Amino acid sequence: MDVESQAGKFILSFEHMEPGDEEIVITGKMGVWAATTHMSLAEFLAILRMTLQPRMLVFLIRSLFTGGFRSRGRGSSR
Repeated sequence: MDVESQAGKFILSFEHMEPGDEEIVITGKMGVWAATTHMSLAEFLAILRMTLQPRMLVFLIRSLFTGGFRSRGRGSSR
């Protein structure tokens, strides 16, 4: 996943996700740095709601049939 901000452009990769104390803990890398992200249940549900919208569901289903989920060679996140 590419992240673009005023700080620059970074590649964000996710390596592991597990439940923590009332949160979801995601580990991976941002650029060359190891990163740990803490996501609340409310944040996770917000992302899930965005993903389940009709336009996203059509995108996901279409990607399954057209090979849109193939890796682009940047690591395990893509």
